[in-house]
Amino acid sequence: MEKLTQETKQKKYWNKIIWSNLFFTYSLIFYILTFACKKIAFGDDTSKFYANLGFGSFLFAGSFCLIIIFTAFLAKQDLRHLKDKKFLAYLYTTWVPISGAIISFIYKTKENKLLGNKKKYSPSAYTILFFLTLAIALIIWIIYLSRGQIDEGAVVPGILDVILAPVKGFVDVAELIIFLLCIGAFLQIVNASKSIEAGVNTIIKKLKGKEIYLIPVLMLCFSIGGTTFGMCEETLPFYLILTPIMLAAGFDTLTSLFTILFGAGLGVAGSILNPFLIAPAVTSAGVEWLTTTTGIAWRVLTYLLLIVVGIGCVTYHAYRVKKDPTRSVVYEQTKQHHKHFKIGSNDEYPLTTKRKAILCIFGLTFLFMILMVIDWKGLTGFTGFEWFNNWLAQNLPFIVTGAGAIGSWSLIEMSFLFFFSAIIIGVITWKSEEDFLQNVFTGAKDFVGVAFIIAIARGLSMMLSSSGLNNILVDGLSHMMNSINAQLGILIIFVIFIVLSFLIPSTSGFASTVFPVMGPAIATSTSGLTVSGAITTFSLANGFVNLFSPTAGPFVAGCSLCKVSLNDYYRGAWKTLLVFLLTMLIMILIGTALPKIF
Repeated sequence: MEKLTQETKQKKYWNKIIWSNLFFTYSLIFYILTFACKKIAFGDDTSKFYANLGFGSFLFAGSFCLIIIFTAFLAKQDLRHLKDKKFLAYLYTTWVPISGAIISFIYKTKENKLLGNKKKYSPSAYTILFFLTLAIALIIWIIYLSRGQIDEGAVVPGILDVILAPVKGFVDVAELIIFLLCIGAFLQIVNASKSIEAGVNTIIKKLKGKEIYLIPVLMLCFSIGGTTFGMCEETLPFYLILTPIMLAAGFDTLTSLFTILFGAGLGVAGSILNPFLIAPAVTSAGVEWLTTTTGIAWRVLTYLLLIVVGIGCVTYHAYRVKKDPTRSVVYEQTKQHHKHFKIGSNDEYPLTTKRKAILCIFGLTFLFMILMVIDWKGLTGFTGFEWFNNWLAQNLPFIVTGAGAIGSWSLIEMSFLFFFSAIIIGVITWKSEEDFLQNVFTGAKDFVGVAFIIAIARGLSMMLSSSGLNNILVDGLSHMMNSINAQLGILIIFVIFIVLSFLIPSTSGFASTVFPVMGPAIATSTSGLTVSGAITTFSLANGFVNLFSPTAGPFVAGCSLCKVSLNDYYRGAWKTLLVFLLTMLIMILIGTALPKIF
Protein backbone atom coordinates (compact mmCIF):
# COMPACT_ATOMS: atom_id res chain seq x y z
CA MET A 1 0.00 0.00 0.00
CA GLU A 2 2.91 2.34 0.81
CA LYS A 3 4.47 1.72 -2.61
CA LEU A 4 1.16 2.32 -4.31
CA THR A 5 0.74 5.61 -2.45
CA GLN A 6 4.24 6.69 -3.49
CA GLU A 7 3.58 5.77 -7.13
CA THR A 8 0.28 7.66 -7.06
CA LYS A 9 2.05 10.76 -5.72
CA GLN A 10 4.72 10.50 -8.43
CA LYS A 11 2.07 10.26 -11.14
CA LYS A 12 0.30 13.28 -9.65
CA TYR A 13 3.47 15.38 -9.76
CA TRP A 14 4.25 14.29 -13.34
CA ASN A 15 0.81 15.53 -14.42
CA LYS A 16 1.27 18.84 -12.62
CA ILE A 17 4.66 19.39 -14.28
CA ILE A 18 3.17 18.74 -17.72
CA TRP A 19 0.33 21.20 -17.12
CA SER A 20 2.68 23.82 -15.67
CA ASN A 21 4.95 23.59 -18.69
CA LEU A 22 2.02 24.02 -21.08
CA PHE A 23 0.94 27.16 -19.21
CA PHE A 24 4.58 28.24 -19.22
CA THR A 25 4.55 27.90 -23.02
CA TYR A 26 1.27 29.77 -23.32
CA SER A 27 2.51 32.63 -21.13
CA LEU A 28 5.77 32.91 -23.06
CA ILE A 29 3.94 33.19 -26.38
CA PHE A 30 1.64 35.82 -24.86
CA TYR A 31 4.69 37.69 -23.52
CA ILE A 32 6.47 37.65 -26.91
CA LEU A 33 3.37 38.74 -28.81
CA THR A 34 2.88 41.66 -26.45
CA PHE A 35 6.32 42.98 -27.42
CA ALA A 36 6.17 42.06 -31.11
CA CYS A 37 2.80 43.67 -31.76
CA LYS A 38 3.14 46.69 -29.49
CA LYS A 39 2.54 49.30 -32.20
CA ILE A 40 -0.24 47.42 -34.01
CA ALA A 41 -2.27 46.38 -30.99
CA PHE A 42 -1.71 49.17 -28.47
CA GLY A 43 -0.54 52.15 -30.48
CA ASP A 44 0.25 55.05 -28.16
CA ASP A 45 -1.63 53.56 -25.24
CA THR A 46 1.36 52.67 -23.07
CA SER A 47 -0.74 51.90 -20.01
CA LYS A 48 -2.48 49.07 -21.83
CA PHE A 49 0.87 47.77 -23.09
CA TYR A 50 2.40 47.72 -19.59
CA ALA A 51 -0.71 46.11 -18.14
CA ASN A 52 -0.48 43.26 -20.65
CA LEU A 53 3.26 43.03 -20.15
CA GLY A 54 2.79 42.77 -16.40
CA PHE A 55 0.15 40.09 -16.73
CA GLY A 56 2.31 38.08 -19.15
CA SER A 57 5.29 38.39 -16.79
CA PHE A 58 3.16 37.16 -13.91
CA LEU A 59 2.06 34.08 -15.88
CA PHE A 60 5.60 33.46 -17.10
CA ALA A 61 7.20 33.65 -13.64
CA GLY A 62 4.37 31.81 -11.89
CA SER A 63 4.31 28.83 -14.24
CA PHE A 64 8.12 28.57 -14.21
CA CYS A 65 8.15 28.50 -10.41
CA LEU A 66 5.50 25.80 -10.39
CA ILE A 67 7.65 23.64 -12.70
CA ILE A 68 10.59 23.89 -10.27
CA ILE A 69 8.42 23.24 -7.21
CA PHE A 70 6.68 20.17 -8.63
CA THR A 71 9.99 18.81 -9.96
CA ALA A 72 11.47 19.13 -6.48
CA PHE A 73 8.51 17.33 -4.93
CA LEU A 74 8.82 14.58 -7.53
CA ALA A 75 12.52 14.09 -6.84
CA LYS A 76 11.82 14.05 -3.11
CA GLN A 77 9.56 11.00 -3.54
CA ASP A 78 12.59 8.95 -4.51
CA LEU A 79 16.13 10.40 -4.35
CA ARG A 80 17.29 7.81 -6.90
CA HIS A 81 15.79 10.16 -9.49
CA LEU A 82 18.77 12.45 -9.00
CA LYS A 83 21.13 9.65 -10.14
CA ASP A 84 19.06 8.94 -13.22
CA LYS A 85 20.61 10.63 -16.27
CA LYS A 86 17.32 10.45 -18.16
CA PHE A 87 15.57 12.23 -15.31
CA LEU A 88 18.24 14.96 -15.21
CA ALA A 89 17.93 15.42 -18.96
CA TYR A 90 14.19 15.74 -18.50
CA LEU A 91 14.77 18.23 -15.66
CA TYR A 92 16.56 20.65 -17.98
CA THR A 93 13.98 20.34 -20.76
CA THR A 94 11.17 21.36 -18.39
CA TRP A 95 12.63 24.85 -18.50
CA VAL A 96 12.08 24.97 -22.26
CA PRO A 97 8.59 25.78 -23.56
CA ILE A 98 6.43 22.94 -24.96
CA SER A 99 9.38 20.52 -25.25
CA GLY A 100 9.26 20.10 -21.49
CA ALA A 101 5.66 18.96 -21.66
CA ILE A 102 6.46 16.54 -24.49
CA ILE A 103 9.56 15.09 -22.85
CA SER A 104 7.90 14.77 -19.45
CA PHE A 105 4.94 13.03 -21.07
CA ILE A 106 7.27 10.51 -22.75
CA TYR A 107 9.29 10.07 -19.56
CA LYS A 108 6.12 9.52 -17.57
CA THR A 109 4.58 6.92 -19.88
CA LYS A 110 7.61 5.00 -21.11
CA GLU A 111 10.77 5.59 -19.09
CA ASN A 112 9.65 5.84 -15.46
CA LYS A 113 9.46 2.15 -14.49
CA LEU A 114 8.75 3.04 -10.86
CA LEU A 115 5.14 3.83 -11.81
CA GLY A 116 4.57 0.30 -13.07
CA ASN A 117 1.74 1.43 -15.31
CA LYS A 118 1.83 -0.25 -18.72
CA LYS A 119 -1.57 1.05 -19.83
CA LYS A 120 -1.36 3.58 -22.63
CA TYR A 121 -2.43 7.05 -21.66
CA SER A 122 -5.37 8.41 -23.62
CA PRO A 123 -6.47 12.00 -22.92
CA SER A 124 -10.16 12.44 -22.22
CA ALA A 125 -12.50 14.46 -24.40
CA TYR A 126 -12.52 17.14 -21.68
CA THR A 127 -8.74 17.57 -21.89
CA ILE A 128 -8.71 17.59 -25.69
CA LEU A 129 -11.47 20.20 -25.86
CA PHE A 130 -9.80 22.36 -23.22
CA PHE A 131 -6.47 22.49 -25.04
CA LEU A 132 -8.26 22.99 -28.34
CA THR A 133 -10.01 25.99 -26.79
CA LEU A 134 -6.67 27.38 -25.59
CA ALA A 135 -5.12 26.83 -29.03
CA ILE A 136 -7.99 28.56 -30.84
CA ALA A 137 -7.84 31.48 -28.41
CA LEU A 138 -4.12 31.82 -29.11
CA ILE A 139 -4.72 31.77 -32.88
CA ILE A 140 -7.36 34.48 -32.50
CA TRP A 141 -4.89 36.62 -30.55
CA ILE A 142 -2.14 36.11 -33.14
CA ILE A 143 -4.51 37.25 -35.91
CA TYR A 144 -5.71 40.18 -33.82
CA LEU A 145 -2.22 41.37 -32.90
CA SER A 146 -0.92 40.97 -36.45
CA ARG A 147 -3.85 42.79 -38.09
CA GLY A 148 -4.82 45.23 -35.38
CA GLN A 149 -8.43 43.98 -35.61
CA ILE A 150 -10.41 40.97 -36.87
CA ASP A 151 -13.91 42.21 -37.53
CA GLU A 152 -16.24 44.89 -36.33
CA GLY A 153 -17.82 43.79 -33.09
CA ALA A 154 -15.49 40.79 -32.78
CA VAL A 155 -14.67 39.60 -29.26
CA VAL A 156 -11.02 38.64 -28.72
CA PRO A 157 -11.06 36.06 -25.87
CA GLY A 158 -8.94 36.57 -22.79
CA ILE A 159 -7.96 33.85 -20.33
CA LEU A 160 -11.10 34.36 -18.28
CA ASP A 161 -13.17 34.22 -21.49
CA VAL A 162 -11.64 30.83 -22.26
CA ILE A 163 -12.61 29.57 -18.80
CA LEU A 164 -16.04 31.17 -19.15
CA ALA A 165 -16.69 29.58 -22.57
CA PRO A 166 -17.99 26.24 -21.22
CA VAL A 167 -20.36 28.11 -18.89
CA LYS A 168 -21.75 30.05 -21.86
CA GLY A 169 -21.96 26.73 -23.68
CA PHE A 170 -24.15 25.37 -20.88
CA VAL A 171 -26.53 28.31 -21.29
CA ASP A 172 -26.62 27.96 -25.08
CA VAL A 173 -27.38 24.22 -24.98
CA ALA A 174 -29.66 24.35 -21.93
CA GLU A 175 -32.54 22.73 -23.83
CA LEU A 176 -30.33 19.87 -24.99
CA ILE A 177 -29.01 19.29 -21.47
CA ILE A 178 -32.57 19.21 -20.09
CA PHE A 179 -33.39 16.72 -22.85
CA LEU A 180 -30.44 14.53 -21.83
CA LEU A 181 -31.31 14.62 -18.11
CA CYS A 182 -34.91 13.59 -18.86
CA ILE A 183 -33.65 10.77 -21.12
CA GLY A 184 -31.31 9.63 -18.34
CA ALA A 185 -34.17 9.49 -15.85
CA PHE A 186 -36.36 7.65 -18.37
CA LEU A 187 -33.70 5.05 -19.21
CA GLN A 188 -32.84 4.39 -15.56
CA ILE A 189 -36.49 3.73 -14.69
CA VAL A 190 -36.71 1.35 -17.65
CA ASN A 191 -33.43 -0.33 -16.65
CA ALA A 192 -34.62 -0.75 -13.07
CA SER A 193 -37.52 -2.85 -14.37
CA LYS A 194 -35.01 -5.20 -16.10
CA SER A 195 -37.13 -4.96 -19.25
CA ILE A 196 -34.12 -4.10 -21.46
CA GLU A 197 -32.18 -7.16 -20.23
CA ALA A 198 -35.18 -9.38 -20.83
CA GLY A 199 -35.69 -7.91 -24.30
CA VAL A 200 -31.98 -8.21 -25.22
CA ASN A 201 -31.86 -11.86 -24.15
CA THR A 202 -34.97 -12.58 -26.21
CA ILE A 203 -33.56 -10.83 -29.30
CA ILE A 204 -30.23 -12.66 -29.08
CA LYS A 205 -31.95 -16.04 -28.69
CA LYS A 206 -34.23 -15.43 -31.68
CA LEU A 207 -31.47 -14.18 -33.98
CA LYS A 208 -29.29 -17.22 -33.23
CA GLY A 209 -26.09 -16.05 -34.91
CA LYS A 210 -27.76 -13.66 -37.37
CA GLU A 211 -27.23 -10.58 -35.18
CA ILE A 212 -25.13 -8.94 -37.87
CA TYR A 213 -28.30 -8.31 -39.91
CA LEU A 214 -29.26 -5.72 -37.28
CA ILE A 215 -26.57 -3.38 -38.59
CA PRO A 216 -27.91 -2.64 -42.12
CA VAL A 217 -31.50 -2.35 -40.86
CA LEU A 218 -30.60 0.04 -38.03
CA MET A 219 -28.20 2.12 -40.12
CA LEU A 220 -30.83 2.55 -42.82
CA CYS A 221 -33.37 3.71 -40.22
CA PHE A 222 -30.94 6.19 -38.66
CA SER A 223 -29.89 7.47 -42.08
CA ILE A 224 -33.50 8.13 -43.07
CA GLY A 225 -33.85 10.23 -39.94
CA GLY A 226 -30.65 12.08 -40.78
CA THR A 227 -31.47 12.83 -44.40
CA THR A 228 -35.09 13.89 -43.77
CA PHE A 229 -34.99 15.91 -40.57
CA GLY A 230 -31.32 16.09 -39.55
CA MET A 231 -31.44 13.46 -36.81
CA CYS A 232 -28.49 14.22 -34.57
CA GLU A 233 -29.00 14.90 -30.85
CA GLU A 234 -32.01 12.58 -31.01
CA THR A 235 -29.66 9.61 -31.51
CA LEU A 236 -28.04 9.95 -28.06
CA PRO A 237 -30.42 7.68 -26.13
CA PHE A 238 -30.01 4.93 -28.74
CA TYR A 239 -26.34 4.47 -27.78
CA LEU A 240 -27.34 3.13 -24.37
CA ILE A 241 -30.02 0.92 -25.91
CA LEU A 242 -28.01 -0.56 -28.77
CA THR A 243 -24.62 -1.03 -27.07
CA PRO A 244 -25.73 -3.85 -24.71
CA ILE A 245 -27.33 -5.65 -27.66
CA MET A 246 -24.13 -5.40 -29.74
CA LEU A 247 -21.94 -6.57 -26.84
CA ALA A 248 -24.26 -9.49 -26.09
CA ALA A 249 -24.10 -10.45 -29.78
CA GLY A 250 -20.29 -10.67 -29.66
CA PHE A 251 -19.42 -7.30 -31.21
CA ASP A 252 -17.62 -4.36 -29.55
CA THR A 253 -18.71 -0.91 -28.42
CA LEU A 254 -17.28 0.61 -31.61
CA THR A 255 -19.83 -1.41 -33.60
CA SER A 256 -22.65 0.24 -31.67
CA LEU A 257 -21.02 3.67 -32.03
CA PHE A 258 -20.44 3.23 -35.78
CA THR A 259 -23.97 1.94 -36.42
CA ILE A 260 -25.64 4.98 -34.89
CA LEU A 261 -23.05 7.70 -35.62
CA PHE A 262 -22.40 6.70 -39.24
CA GLY A 263 -26.03 5.85 -39.89
CA ALA A 264 -27.42 9.23 -38.84
CA GLY A 265 -24.24 11.12 -39.79
CA LEU A 266 -24.10 9.85 -43.37
CA GLY A 267 -27.81 10.58 -43.64
CA VAL A 268 -27.13 14.20 -42.68
CA ALA A 269 -24.13 14.34 -45.02
CA GLY A 270 -26.33 13.11 -47.87
CA SER A 271 -29.26 15.32 -46.90
CA ILE A 272 -32.12 15.19 -49.37
CA LEU A 273 -34.67 17.48 -47.71
CA ASN A 274 -33.12 18.13 -44.30
CA PRO A 275 -34.96 21.31 -43.15
CA PHE A 276 -32.02 22.28 -40.93
CA LEU A 277 -29.52 22.16 -43.78
CA ILE A 278 -31.02 22.45 -47.27
CA ALA A 279 -33.68 25.07 -46.49
CA PRO A 280 -31.38 27.48 -44.57
CA ALA A 281 -28.75 27.25 -47.31
CA VAL A 282 -31.28 27.90 -50.07
CA THR A 283 -32.83 30.82 -48.18
CA SER A 284 -29.47 32.36 -47.23
CA ALA A 285 -28.08 32.08 -50.77
CA GLY A 286 -30.55 34.71 -52.02
CA VAL A 287 -30.68 33.30 -55.56
CA GLU A 288 -34.12 33.80 -57.11
CA TRP A 289 -34.40 30.56 -59.12
CA LEU A 290 -32.95 28.32 -56.38
CA THR A 291 -35.38 26.02 -54.49
CA THR A 292 -35.02 23.14 -52.04
CA THR A 293 -35.62 20.66 -54.87
CA THR A 294 -32.87 22.05 -57.12
CA GLY A 295 -30.22 19.32 -57.46
CA ILE A 296 -32.32 16.83 -55.48
CA ALA A 297 -31.71 14.00 -57.95
CA TRP A 298 -27.97 14.07 -57.31
CA ARG A 299 -28.51 14.40 -53.56
CA VAL A 300 -30.64 11.23 -53.63
CA LEU A 301 -27.92 9.31 -55.51
CA THR A 302 -25.26 10.63 -53.14
CA TYR A 303 -27.26 9.63 -50.07
CA LEU A 304 -27.88 6.10 -51.41
CA LEU A 305 -24.21 5.56 -52.28
CA LEU A 306 -23.02 6.89 -48.90
CA ILE A 307 -25.34 4.70 -46.88
CA VAL A 308 -24.46 1.61 -48.93
CA VAL A 309 -20.74 2.28 -48.40
CA GLY A 310 -21.34 3.01 -44.71
CA ILE A 311 -23.33 -0.18 -44.14
CA GLY A 312 -20.62 -2.18 -45.92
CA CYS A 313 -17.81 -0.72 -43.80
CA VAL A 314 -19.59 -1.14 -40.45
CA THR A 315 -20.79 -4.66 -41.29
CA TYR A 316 -17.23 -5.62 -42.27
CA HIS A 317 -15.91 -4.21 -38.99
CA ALA A 318 -18.54 -6.15 -37.01
CA TYR A 319 -17.77 -9.37 -38.91
CA ARG A 320 -14.03 -9.08 -38.18
CA VAL A 321 -14.60 -8.38 -34.48
CA LYS A 322 -17.09 -11.24 -34.19
CA LYS A 323 -14.66 -13.63 -35.84
CA ASP A 324 -11.59 -12.43 -33.91
CA PRO A 325 -12.30 -10.13 -30.92
CA THR A 326 -8.60 -9.31 -30.52
CA ARG A 327 -8.77 -7.24 -33.74
CA SER A 328 -10.88 -4.62 -31.98
CA VAL A 329 -8.98 -1.53 -30.82
CA VAL A 330 -10.99 -1.67 -27.57
CA TYR A 331 -10.35 -5.38 -26.96
CA GLU A 332 -8.39 -4.71 -23.76
CA GLN A 333 -11.43 -2.91 -22.34
CA THR A 334 -13.89 -5.71 -23.13
CA LYS A 335 -14.28 -6.80 -19.51
CA GLN A 336 -14.88 -3.23 -18.34
CA HIS A 337 -17.43 -2.67 -21.10
CA HIS A 338 -19.27 -5.92 -20.32
CA LYS A 339 -19.32 -5.03 -16.65
CA HIS A 340 -20.54 -1.49 -17.28
CA PHE A 341 -23.32 -2.55 -19.64
CA LYS A 342 -24.13 -5.63 -17.49
CA ILE A 343 -23.35 -8.23 -20.15
CA GLY A 344 -22.74 -11.85 -19.24
CA SER A 345 -24.69 -11.70 -16.00
CA ASN A 346 -25.94 -15.03 -14.73
CA ASP A 347 -29.28 -13.46 -13.88
CA GLU A 348 -32.08 -14.45 -16.23
CA TYR A 349 -34.99 -12.05 -16.51
CA PRO A 350 -38.13 -13.52 -18.11
CA LEU A 351 -40.09 -11.38 -20.56
CA THR A 352 -43.23 -11.04 -18.44
CA THR A 353 -46.42 -9.23 -19.45
CA LYS A 354 -45.42 -6.21 -17.38
CA ARG A 355 -42.00 -6.03 -19.06
CA LYS A 356 -43.61 -6.40 -22.49
CA ALA A 357 -45.86 -3.45 -21.66
CA ILE A 358 -42.84 -1.40 -20.56
CA LEU A 359 -40.98 -2.26 -23.77
CA CYS A 360 -44.03 -1.22 -25.80
CA ILE A 361 -44.13 2.15 -24.02
CA PHE A 362 -40.36 2.37 -24.49
CA GLY A 363 -40.61 1.81 -28.25
CA LEU A 364 -43.64 4.07 -28.71
CA THR A 365 -41.82 6.88 -26.92
CA PHE A 366 -39.00 6.85 -29.47
CA LEU A 367 -41.45 6.46 -32.34
CA PHE A 368 -43.40 9.51 -31.15
CA MET A 369 -40.15 11.44 -30.76
CA ILE A 370 -39.28 10.84 -34.41
CA LEU A 371 -42.79 11.61 -35.64
CA MET A 372 -42.97 14.83 -33.62
CA VAL A 373 -39.88 16.42 -35.18
CA ILE A 374 -40.60 15.67 -38.85
CA ASP A 375 -41.81 18.79 -40.64
CA TRP A 376 -45.02 17.30 -42.05
CA LYS A 377 -46.30 20.66 -43.25
CA GLY A 378 -43.08 21.50 -45.09
CA LEU A 379 -42.61 18.02 -46.60
CA THR A 380 -46.19 17.10 -47.53
CA GLY A 381 -48.19 20.31 -47.08
CA PHE A 382 -50.40 18.53 -44.54
CA THR A 383 -51.72 21.00 -41.93
CA GLY A 384 -54.05 18.66 -40.05
CA PHE A 385 -51.78 18.37 -37.03
CA GLU A 386 -51.52 22.14 -36.69
CA TRP A 387 -55.31 22.50 -36.99
CA PHE A 388 -55.90 19.80 -34.36
CA ASN A 389 -53.42 21.42 -31.97
CA ASN A 390 -55.15 24.81 -32.33
CA TRP A 391 -58.54 23.15 -31.81
CA LEU A 392 -57.33 21.57 -28.57
CA ALA A 393 -55.93 24.89 -27.31
CA GLN A 394 -59.22 26.66 -28.01
CA ASN A 395 -61.71 24.03 -26.89
CA LEU A 396 -59.81 21.94 -24.33
CA PRO A 397 -57.30 24.38 -22.77
CA PHE A 398 -57.00 22.20 -19.66
CA ILE A 399 -55.20 19.63 -21.85
CA VAL A 400 -52.85 21.81 -23.88
CA THR A 401 -52.33 25.52 -24.49
CA GLY A 402 -48.66 26.15 -25.25
CA ALA A 403 -47.22 22.98 -26.75
CA GLY A 404 -46.31 22.90 -30.43
CA ALA A 405 -48.17 20.82 -32.99
CA ILE A 406 -46.90 17.47 -34.21
CA GLY A 407 -43.97 18.14 -36.53
CA SER A 408 -42.89 21.32 -34.75
CA TRP A 409 -41.68 19.95 -31.42
CA SER A 410 -38.44 21.25 -29.98
CA LEU A 411 -36.13 19.63 -27.43
CA ILE A 412 -38.28 20.99 -24.60
CA GLU A 413 -41.39 19.15 -25.82
CA MET A 414 -39.33 16.01 -26.40
CA SER A 415 -37.99 16.29 -22.86
CA PHE A 416 -41.59 16.35 -21.67
CA LEU A 417 -42.31 13.22 -23.73
CA PHE A 418 -39.54 11.23 -22.05
CA PHE A 419 -40.37 12.53 -18.59
CA PHE A 420 -44.07 11.73 -19.07
CA SER A 421 -43.19 8.20 -20.26
CA ALA A 422 -40.90 7.82 -17.23
CA ILE A 423 -43.84 8.65 -14.95
CA ILE A 424 -46.08 6.08 -16.70
CA ILE A 425 -43.44 3.33 -16.40
CA GLY A 426 -42.75 4.43 -12.84
CA VAL A 427 -46.41 3.91 -11.98
CA ILE A 428 -46.35 0.43 -13.57
CA THR A 429 -43.26 -0.58 -11.56
CA TRP A 430 -44.12 1.47 -8.46
CA LYS A 431 -42.40 0.45 -5.23
CA SER A 432 -42.19 3.71 -3.33
CA GLU A 433 -41.71 7.42 -3.85
CA GLU A 434 -38.13 7.15 -2.62
CA ASP A 435 -37.33 4.40 -5.12
CA PHE A 436 -38.86 6.36 -8.02
CA LEU A 437 -36.97 9.57 -7.18
CA GLN A 438 -33.74 7.65 -6.65
CA ASN A 439 -34.01 6.20 -10.16
CA VAL A 440 -34.78 9.64 -11.61
CA PHE A 441 -31.73 11.24 -9.97
CA THR A 442 -29.43 8.30 -10.72
CA GLY A 443 -30.40 8.33 -14.40
CA ALA A 444 -29.94 12.08 -14.71
CA LYS A 445 -26.54 11.81 -13.02
CA ASP A 446 -25.33 9.36 -15.69
CA PHE A 447 -25.72 12.10 -18.32
CA VAL A 448 -23.98 14.89 -16.41
CA GLY A 449 -20.59 14.00 -17.94
CA VAL A 450 -22.11 14.00 -21.42
CA ALA A 451 -23.69 17.40 -20.69
CA PHE A 452 -20.28 18.81 -19.73
CA ILE A 453 -18.71 17.56 -22.97
CA ILE A 454 -21.46 19.11 -25.09
CA ALA A 455 -21.27 22.38 -23.16
CA ILE A 456 -17.47 22.65 -23.59
CA ALA A 457 -17.77 21.91 -27.32
CA ARG A 458 -20.55 24.49 -27.73
CA GLY A 459 -18.57 27.08 -25.75
CA LEU A 460 -15.66 26.61 -28.14
CA SER A 461 -17.98 27.00 -31.12
CA MET A 462 -19.46 30.19 -29.64
CA MET A 463 -15.98 31.60 -29.05
CA LEU A 464 -15.08 30.99 -32.69
CA SER A 465 -18.25 32.69 -33.86
CA SER A 466 -17.96 35.74 -31.58
CA SER A 467 -14.31 36.27 -32.51
CA GLY A 468 -15.13 36.67 -36.21
CA LEU A 469 -12.48 34.10 -37.17
CA ASN A 470 -14.91 32.33 -39.50
CA ASN A 471 -15.57 35.56 -41.42
CA ILE A 472 -11.92 35.74 -42.47
CA LEU A 473 -12.23 32.47 -44.39
CA VAL A 474 -15.64 33.39 -45.82
CA ASP A 475 -14.33 36.71 -47.15
CA GLY A 476 -11.36 34.98 -48.77
CA LEU A 477 -13.71 32.50 -50.38
CA SER A 478 -15.78 35.17 -52.09
CA HIS A 479 -12.69 36.69 -53.79
CA MET A 480 -11.51 33.56 -55.56
CA MET A 481 -14.74 32.40 -57.24
CA ASN A 482 -14.00 33.88 -60.67
CA SER A 483 -10.39 32.69 -60.94
CA ILE A 484 -10.89 28.90 -60.84
CA ASN A 485 -12.44 26.19 -63.00
CA ALA A 486 -15.30 24.00 -61.82
CA GLN A 487 -13.38 20.82 -60.90
CA LEU A 488 -10.60 22.60 -59.02
CA GLY A 489 -13.07 25.06 -57.55
CA ILE A 490 -15.37 22.43 -56.07
CA LEU A 491 -12.39 20.70 -54.43
CA ILE A 492 -11.17 23.97 -52.94
CA ILE A 493 -14.69 24.78 -51.74
CA PHE A 494 -14.96 21.31 -50.19
CA VAL A 495 -11.71 21.79 -48.28
CA ILE A 496 -12.75 25.26 -47.12
CA PHE A 497 -16.14 23.93 -46.04
CA ILE A 498 -14.37 21.25 -43.99
CA VAL A 499 -12.26 23.90 -42.25
CA LEU A 500 -15.30 26.10 -41.64
CA SER A 501 -17.25 23.12 -40.30
CA PHE A 502 -14.74 22.81 -37.46
CA LEU A 503 -15.47 26.42 -36.61
CA ILE A 504 -19.24 26.22 -37.21
CA PRO A 505 -20.51 22.65 -36.58
CA SER A 506 -24.16 23.76 -36.68
CA THR A 507 -25.63 23.21 -40.17
CA SER A 508 -28.14 26.05 -39.93
CA GLY A 509 -25.53 28.37 -38.40
CA PHE A 510 -23.08 27.46 -41.17
CA ALA A 511 -25.65 28.15 -43.90
CA SER A 512 -26.65 31.50 -42.38
CA THR A 513 -23.01 32.58 -42.13
CA VAL A 514 -21.52 31.35 -45.40
CA PHE A 515 -24.20 31.28 -48.10
CA PRO A 516 -25.16 34.97 -48.06
CA VAL A 517 -21.66 35.46 -49.52
CA MET A 518 -21.29 32.10 -51.28
CA GLY A 519 -24.63 32.13 -53.17
CA PRO A 520 -24.25 35.39 -55.13
CA ALA A 521 -20.51 34.77 -55.67
CA ILE A 522 -21.13 31.42 -57.37
CA ALA A 523 -24.28 32.54 -59.20
CA THR A 524 -22.42 35.42 -60.87
CA SER A 525 -19.15 33.58 -61.51
CA THR A 526 -17.99 32.10 -64.81
CA SER A 527 -16.37 29.03 -63.24
CA GLY A 528 -19.17 26.59 -64.14
CA LEU A 529 -20.05 25.94 -60.50
CA THR A 530 -23.69 25.78 -59.42
CA VAL A 531 -25.19 27.03 -56.17
CA SER A 532 -27.08 23.77 -55.66
CA GLY A 533 -23.80 21.90 -56.18
CA ALA A 534 -22.18 24.08 -53.51
CA ILE A 535 -25.05 23.26 -51.14
CA THR A 536 -24.52 19.54 -51.75
CA THR A 537 -20.80 20.04 -51.16
CA PHE A 538 -21.56 21.91 -47.95
CA SER A 539 -23.83 19.07 -46.83
CA LEU A 540 -21.09 16.49 -47.45
CA ALA A 541 -18.29 18.52 -45.87
CA ASN A 542 -20.23 19.49 -42.75
CA GLY A 543 -21.63 15.98 -42.31
CA PHE A 544 -18.16 14.46 -42.72
CA VAL A 545 -16.55 16.74 -40.13
CA ASN A 546 -19.30 16.05 -37.60
CA LEU A 547 -18.30 12.38 -37.71
CA PHE A 548 -14.99 13.10 -35.97
CA SER A 549 -14.68 16.74 -34.88
CA PRO A 550 -14.14 17.31 -31.11
CA THR A 551 -16.28 20.44 -31.47
CA ALA A 552 -19.29 18.35 -32.55
CA GLY A 553 -21.22 17.77 -29.32
CA PRO A 554 -23.29 14.72 -30.42
CA PHE A 555 -20.14 12.96 -31.66
CA VAL A 556 -18.15 13.31 -28.42
CA ALA A 557 -21.30 12.57 -26.42
CA GLY A 558 -21.79 9.34 -28.38
CA CYS A 559 -18.20 8.30 -27.67
CA SER A 560 -18.72 9.03 -23.99
CA LEU A 561 -21.95 7.01 -23.83
CA CYS A 562 -20.30 4.02 -25.54
CA LYS A 563 -17.25 4.34 -23.27
CA VAL A 564 -14.93 4.83 -26.27
CA SER A 565 -12.12 7.36 -25.90
CA LEU A 566 -11.45 9.76 -28.75
CA ASN A 567 -8.04 8.16 -29.24
CA ASP A 568 -9.58 4.68 -29.62
CA TYR A 569 -12.24 6.04 -31.95
CA TYR A 570 -9.69 7.65 -34.27
CA ARG A 571 -7.56 4.49 -34.27
CA GLY A 572 -10.56 2.35 -35.11
CA ALA A 573 -12.33 4.68 -37.55
CA TRP A 574 -9.66 6.46 -39.60
CA LYS A 575 -9.72 3.98 -42.49
CA THR A 576 -13.52 4.08 -42.66
CA LEU A 577 -13.51 7.87 -42.55
CA LEU A 578 -11.01 7.89 -45.41
CA VAL A 579 -13.36 5.68 -47.48
CA PHE A 580 -16.22 8.11 -46.77
CA LEU A 581 -14.04 11.05 -47.80
CA LEU A 582 -13.04 9.44 -51.09
CA THR A 583 -16.68 8.55 -51.83
CA MET A 584 -17.74 12.14 -51.24
CA LEU A 585 -14.95 13.51 -53.44
CA ILE A 586 -15.93 11.16 -56.27
CA MET A 587 -19.57 12.22 -56.08
CA ILE A 588 -18.89 15.96 -56.11
CA LEU A 589 -16.39 15.65 -58.99
CA ILE A 590 -18.83 13.61 -61.09
CA GLY A 591 -21.63 15.98 -60.13
CA THR A 592 -19.59 18.99 -61.28
CA ALA A 593 -19.28 17.36 -64.70
CA LEU A 594 -23.10 17.06 -64.77
CA PRO A 595 -24.17 20.60 -63.84
CA LYS A 596 -27.78 20.14 -64.96
CA ILE A 597 -28.51 17.69 -62.12
CA PHE A 598 -25.83 18.87 -59.67
